[in-house]
Amino acid sequence: MTTVDYSIISKPNCSLTSQAKVKLFLLLAIIPLLVGLGFTMLGLWMVFPFVGLELLGLGYAFYHIDRHAGDFESISIVDDKLLVEKHSRQQTTQFELNTYWVKLVLSHARNGNLQLYLRSKGIDLEIGNFMNNEQRYALAEQLKTRISSIQSSA
Repeated sequence: MTTVDYSIISKPNCSLTSQAKVKLFLLLAIIPLLVGLGFTMLGLWMVFPFVGLELLGLGYAFYHIDRHAGDFESISIVDDKLLVEKHSRQQTTQFELNTYWVKLVLSHARNGNLQLYLRSKGIDLEIGNFMNNEQRYALAEQLKTRISSIQSSA
């Protein structure tokens, strides 16, 4: 019989639906289009291609955000196994680590962010990608407590 001792799912903050993103894009596109049309009517037609480039960049940003809206990271402890599932776009990768061999590693990146890794048998698996520094630290403390209790009960 398997029991889930611990489980957490981390997702990016996506507060807008796909339809709301399209509406917001159209709303944000109106102002540059009106400014570009105004300059074009004054004879400064070279402004309009730059408006197009701006809207193309904004559209790509919204498209990229929408493509990654369903991404998540799931971390579970089931009996003596640490299960990590990462879903990015259409690709899902799963990792199964033995809790007796897992070591948690917290390090600082050059930009000042904390990075949290699970190290086991020569593999460094970064977790907590959708979390801020405080959340990563709290996750590290929770995992350290759970893993050490499993390791000490053996």
